[in-house]
Amino acid sequence: MHQPLLKMDELSTLAASHLIEQYHNELKIYLIQHNHSPDTAEDILQDAFIRLVQAKPGGEIKNPRAFLYKIVSNLAIDYHRSHKRRQNRHADESELVELTDQTPSLEHQIYTQEQLTFLKRAISELPPKCRQVFILHKFRFYPYSKIMQELNISESTVLKHMVKAMQHCRKRMSELDLD
Repeated sequence: MHQPLLKMDELSTLAASHLIEQYHNELKIYLIQHNHSPDTAEDILQDAFIRLVQAKPGGEIKNPRAFLYKIVSNLAIDYHRSHKRRQNRHADESELVELTDQTPSLEHQIYTQEQLTFLKRAISELPPKCRQVFILHKFRFYPYSKIMQELNISESTVLKHMVKAMQHCRKRMSELDLD
């Protein structure tokens, strides 16, 4: 099957959304077959969409499907590495559990409270429908299919709202770290 050339400097959010949507089921199956849960696969595909929108290598991509698979594969590898690091860290920390005081320091408690306040503020700044989709997925753990059904919107709309919300929250949270 011949695929059209994809000019990266012209890749819009809509074009990226169509590309992800075109290969969504195929990529999800690929990720599940490579030991990812359906929810993790969805998160990786969401991150792939963000990477695709932010990618600016210039030039043309002769095989958009292969390019998308490369992004997804790299993200899956990143996920495995970070998951393994977390497991190793938790294993190391579990040996110290008996030795350490479990009460967070006052500084940590204050910083955590600041983070929560910042996150709440960032979420409240989102447009209503975007905020609703974000809260349903991230805090009530609704899968995209249930959000689509409940709000009567398409999967690409759910994806667009999630990307917008994640980008906004990441940007706002990075501002906290700069202070």
